[in-house]
Amino acid sequence: MAFRKPITTLGGLMWWTNIRQDKYFIMQEHKVGLPAWPYKYRITLRENRMEIANSNDPEEIDMDWEYLKENIVPQLDKKIDIGDAISSIDWVELINAGIKKI
Repeated sequence: MAFRKPITTLGGLMWWTNIRQDKYFIMQEHKVGLPAWPYKYRITLRENRMEIANSNDPEEIDMDWEYLKENIVPQLDKKIDIGDAISSIDWVELINAGIKKI
């Protein structure tokens, strides 16, 4: 299994075809595959399109899909996303601290 900490896909969605979906996950196939992309299949979280599994083997990605479907409940409140870090900054407090130092 190629599970990992969810990472942002950084776009490129036009190169992927959705081949399976459920409430939490989307399985996609790369339209070109090797050598243009290092893997042919991936599973992303539906909530934020972050990738959590990938493989070149269709049987392996199917096993990953079944495992995720039966055993994993996504913890979306703990997602890793650059936008979340930026939105959690208290900008007013940061600006006031900067003004006080001047």
